Amino acid sequence: MDVLTDEQCWELLAANQLGRLAVVVAGRPDIFPINYVLHEGEVYFKTAEGSNLASVMAHREVAVEIDGYDETTNEAWSVVLSGMARALTHDSEIEIAESLPISPWNVEPKRRYVAIEPHELSG
Repeated sequence: MDVLTDEQCWELLAANQLGRLAVVVAGRPDIFPINYVLHEGEVYFKTAEGSNLASVMAHREVAVEIDGYDETTNEAWSVVLSGMARALTHDSEIEIAESLPISPWNVEPKRRYVAIEPHELSG
C-alpha cells in the first residue's frame, strides 16, 4: 500500500465529481452521496433542504471520501478530505457557486450550496 501525496490527493479530487459526505446526524454518523466540484481549494456541492443540509448546519465538521479502481493495473485508491462545512448565504458566494459545473444526479430540486474548507487530506 502506498500513501498518496497531498498533490496526488488534490489531483484525484479535481478529476472526479462523485463522492460521499460523512456527517453527524442526531449524534450518529451518516453518509450521503454528493456531486461536487473543487473551487479555490474548497469542495462545493449543491443540496436540498432536509437532513443533509440540516446535518451540515448543526455539526459543521464533515468529511468527503472518494475512491476508485483501475482494472488494468488492479490498483485502488481512496482520498479523504476533512474540514468545516458552511452553507453559502451571501449573494456573492451563491453567484460564484451557481457558475460552477455542479451537476447533481438526483432530480430533486437542490437550491442550497455548501462549501467545505479542508483541514486534513489523506490518501
